Amino acid sequence: MSTDGLAGVNKPGGNYVPVVIHGGLAYVSGQLPRCGEDLLYSGKVGAAVDIKDAQEAAALCADLCISAVSHAAGGEDKIVQVLKVVGYVASAQGFTQQSQVVNGASDRLIERLGERGRHARTSIGVAELPRGAPIELEMVVAVRSQS
Repeated sequence: MSTDGLAGVNKPGGNYVPVVIHGGLAYVSGQLPRCGEDLLYSGKVGAAVDIKDAQEAAALCADLCISAVSHAAGGEDKIVQVLKVVGYVASAQGFTQQSQVVNGASDRLIERLGERGRHARTSIGVAELPRGAPIELEMVVAVRSQS
């Protein structure tokens, strides 16, 4: 399943906002691979979800993060640089390829933004994620002020 950069902005699943912009930095709340209320991927990577599907889910999360920043900042052209990506991967016992999963997000960011999409990154294996999602992605992005 490919979104080809056509992801929208999902409403938060709780009492928070999708993006906070402060001092030229956009802090993006964790994004799950969902469209509206529908979770498009579920399960633990290395069990119910294979690496290829997990990478596609990560790419969708990256699209959602960029869409959220674009909406908050006033357009994708306001993105100066993706600075930091943190990917949380719901991992089956013994699964150790979290960085391969999060490569799906990294590849999508570079595909969409070119050099502006290159970033520092952390990939973390976790026991569970909200709604049973296989991945959750958060970002810090440098943005130009609206003028």
